[in-house]
Amino acid sequence: MNNYKDWIGKKISRSDIITPRLVDHLKKTIDQKCLSDQTVPEGIFLCLCPDIAALNDLDKDGNTKLGIFLPELPYKIRMWAGGKIKIFDKFEIGSEIKKNSIISSIEFKEGKSGNLCFVNINHEYFNKNKLIVSEDQIAVYREKINKNSITPKIKDEFKLIDKVEIYSSSTLLFRYSALTFNGHKIHYDNDYTKNFEGHNGLLVHAPLQATYLLNLARKNDIDFNSFEYRATAPLVYNNNFFVEIGRNPKDEIIGRILNEKEEITMITKFQK
Repeated sequence: MNNYKDWIGKKISRSDIITPRLVDHLKKTIDQKCLSDQTVPEGIFLCLCPDIAALNDLDKDGNTKLGIFLPELPYKIRMWAGGKIKIFDKFEIGSEIKKNSIISSIEFKEGKSGNLCFVNINHEYFNKNKLIVSEDQIAVYREKINKNSITPKIKDEFKLIDKVEIYSSSTLLFRYSALTFNGHKIHYDNDYTKNFEGHNGLLVHAPLQATYLLNLARKNDIDFNSFEYRATAPLVYNNNFFVEIGRNPKDEIIGRILNEKEEITMITKFQK
C-alpha cells in the first residue's frame, strides 16, 4: 500500500464566519440540558468550513469522491473513528475563521471486522492568524461491516458527575447534518444505511456525540483544554441515549455516550 505515501502532506484551506444564525441554530439543536451559559457553544468548529463538493463530485454514499482530497482507497465504508482536540482560545461571534487541513497519515490494518484503513487528518482553526483549536481527526474506511464483531465496550467503575438522557430523532440527525453540510447518507437515508453499509438504522454523528460531551463538561465547570475521544460502536437513531461525565478510579475526568442498553458508543478523556 506504499502508493498512498504521496498523499501524506496534502493540504487544503477553507474560510468561514461564525454568524449569529449558526450559533443560535447549534444551541437550539443541542439539548438544552447540556448547554452552559457560554455565548458560543463548544463544538462550533465542527460546523465551520465544511467539505463542500459539487454534486457531480459526490460518491453514492453522499461524501466527496475519493481521489479529490483523499486518495482512491480500496475500502469505501467511511466512519468517524475519533480524534484529539486541543483548545487554545475561545471562538467569538463575527470572527472569520480559516481552517487548514493536512493529511498526516494513512495506515492499513486488519481487525476483527475485516480490512481497515485509518486516515488521520489534522485540522487547525485560526482567527486572524491566531490558532484557536487544533483537531486530529481519525476516519476509518472499512472493507465491510461485520456487526457480529462489534462488541460494545462494557461500563467500568465510574463516579458520576452528571448524566443527561436524549432522544435521537431523525429531526436531530437532519438538523446536525444541515448545520455541518454533511451529506453522508448513513445519517438520513435508512435504505442506504441498511442495504449498502449494513447498519441497523440511521447513525448519530460522532461529532454530534462529541459536541454533547464537550458542552456537558463546560456546564459542569470542568476545566480542560484537551479532549480525546474514540467511537467504540455505532449509535443508532430512534432510541434514547445518555451523555455522562464522571471520574474513573484514576480520578481522570471521563465522558461517555451510552446507547439505550447503556453500552458505550463513545468514550472520552478531558485533560488540562
